[in-house]
Amino acid sequence: MKILIAVPTYENIYPDTFKSIYDLDKGGHDCPFEYVRGYDCATARNMIAQMSLDIGADYVLMVDNDVVMPKDTLVMMLEEPKDVCLGPYAHRKGDTYKGQTCICKLYDSMGVPYFNFPAESLYTWNDLRTEAFHKIEIHGGGMGCALIKTDVFRRLKYPWYLWVNYADKHGRLSEDLYFCAACKKAGIPIYTDTRIKCEHMFRYRQGAIYDNAF
Repeated sequence: MKILIAVPTYENIYPDTFKSIYDLDKGGHDCPFEYVRGYDCATARNMIAQMSLDIGADYVLMVDNDVVMPKDTLVMMLEEPKDVCLGPYAHRKGDTYKGQTCICKLYDSMGVPYFNFPAESLYTWNDLRTEAFHKIEIHGGGMGCALIKTDVFRRLKYPWYLWVNYADKHGRLSEDLYFCAACKKAGIPIYTDTRIKCEHMFRYRQGAIYDNAF
């Protein structure tokens, strides 16, 4: 299979992220690498999605510039492969949402959409560890580590990714959750693999000090 590995970024790729891509077990697949730099994330993701179609890739693995993947991430994702599979990582706001991941619920128990995604909408690492199956169906989440079958882009309307600010000024939908909501509307299930635990890097304002968000 051909699997495009691509990084959407308006800045540089962290060395730890690039090394995790370099070290990734590709499972013998053809895995060209690309990155789109200098654009907002929604535009970059749309460009990568189109690129994956243009080169005839079977899948695209999108990796954010600050996410570090375990070596066997791709191998595990391709076991009983899904149309969309997300690798979980710690929420960027490590102190605010300590112990919680990028995997989230898009709707509450009454089916009402979340706008600003309170803490209770997020899966914790303990939630994922207690699941009986490795791949569980979810509403969606951050796409810092996301394996997507390219046929999904043929089934959805363009733009596939879009940042939405609602008119009441209190709600917003990031480009990755916009994609997840579009998948749900089209009947395309989204999964996460609970065996995967990516690291999420972030940079303090004081300077080049790096840490993970656990």
